[in-house]
Amino acid sequence: MQNRPSLPLYKVFLLAILMAAVAMVFLLPETALAEDEEEKSYNELVIDDLMYYKYSFEQGNIDVGTLLDHLQDALDKLNKSDIRDDMREDIRQVVRMVAANMAEIPAGSIHVRTTKTKLIISLSEKTLPEHYRNVILKAEKLYDRLAEIGLNDMVQLLQESRPTDVIGLTVPEGYSRDSVQVILPSINANDFEGLEGYSLLVKSNEVTFKVPLKILRSKEGGGSLNFTYKTVEPAPLSIPGPNALKSAVYDIDIYWLRPDGSRVDKQTSQVMLTLPYRQGEVSDPAYLGVFTYNEARSDWNIVQGDFSSPGRVEIPLVNPGKYAVLEYKKTFVDIAGHWAEKDIVYMASKQIVQGLLDDLFLPDNPTTRAQFAAMVLRTFGRPEAAPEKPTFVDVTPGSQYFGAIEGAYRAGLVAGIDQTHFAPGLNITREEMAAMIARGLGAEYKAAVDLSGALEKLKGFKDYGDLSPWARESMALCYQLGIIKGTPEGAILPKAYTSRAEATVMLRRVLNILEAGKSTL
Repeated sequence: MQNRPSLPLYKVFLLAILMAAVAMVFLLPETALAEDEEEKSYNELVIDDLMYYKYSFEQGNIDVGTLLDHLQDALDKLNKSDIRDDMREDIRQVVRMVAANMAEIPAGSIHVRTTKTKLIISLSEKTLPEHYRNVILKAEKLYDRLAEIGLNDMVQLLQESRPTDVIGLTVPEGYSRDSVQVILPSINANDFEGLEGYSLLVKSNEVTFKVPLKILRSKEGGGSLNFTYKTVEPAPLSIPGPNALKSAVYDIDIYWLRPDGSRVDKQTSQVMLTLPYRQGEVSDPAYLGVFTYNEARSDWNIVQGDFSSPGRVEIPLVNPGKYAVLEYKKTFVDIAGHWAEKDIVYMASKQIVQGLLDDLFLPDNPTTRAQFAAMVLRTFGRPEAAPEKPTFVDVTPGSQYFGAIEGAYRAGLVAGIDQTHFAPGLNITREEMAAMIARGLGAEYKAAVDLSGALEKLKGFKDYGDLSPWARESMALCYQLGIIKGTPEGAILPKAYTSRAEATVMLRRVLNILEAGKSTL
């Protein structure tokens, strides 16, 4: 084998110099960087770490609770005597992020899955208690640390941003499904401390559900509150008028699911539902209402709604069903030009009073006890009832006013003429009406007026002696509030019968008082 000639000595020397130069090119930056790192102060390194976690939060890699942990850790580590203004500004950025997100359940705590037709969102039974402990309570522990380094403005921001009654859950967008289902598990009583006054606000780009957490509290655990919503085509539904519909039609199901998988349709009226409506299309806001569709009768029934927020209305979600906002005006052929026409149209549109036939109101006919019981029940927004055993022998299941009379009796609005009879077909007197109205107004309104003074005023009417002793306080209350008035001849007419128009006008005055929240008109 032939030996290779060795490199000349000078070439070896040149190669060594070249390799040394290359090494300097690659090693010098690292050395310089290391020297720069060594020159950074302790506080700068702490802030650098904090800003790294801020970046991780912005990228969605950590949640607000974890960011809070790192903020708290940084505030503990900082040398309080060597904090510059630029460091304080960095801390402010992180606190602002915490403040903006502390009232919202992080997306990472929400389990989302899909089927062919449904987006399903669920929480674990620990999600809400852990959010309360790991975010809301932890944020309070920062107050003193922030104040120590001169960030009182951030203490105020956290205090103002702290959720005191509502925790939010936002339905994620970007899913193309027919409906959305939300599953909220029961919360074990042992984990419930601090959550007593809170509600969960489930928000989508359409409907909103406000669920008081107290209804999820359970000693045994297990079970869940489920609600599903979707929009449906209004075409198959009997909309009352071509331009009545002012919102989408929402099909909403709500129920409790037992641990064994069985469904329970128990009372859910503490859940509040908020619907959007097309405010720009409304011609007369006085006739707006939230209605639910009655499948059996193919018509719409009004439900109590709060229209105080422009473009949105809130209602208690009592039952599952189809809901929509309608601008509905009901009139009758026999009230045109009648002195009570305006009040009859308004009260009929709110479904508080009804015609005796579809197009006939018969305003001058006397009002029966059954008719007024139904009117007063709806005025005060109380539900009908259908007990298995009737309260009165003359109001039996199947009678036209059975549900209304039973509901009014259970609400404490009406009484029988004796223990077993209601006399539904008898014409109602003015003093009987006053008694029913006074029961509905209750102690709050009695306390707000000068009853003794009102009673003295009643004594000035020439027929005061006709007023039954049991009706005196009720008549005094209704007279003082302007619900019942005397005649120009100086009579109060306690035993007189009342026409359907007069009864409607009186209850419109009651409704005005209730809606205004005042004791007087």
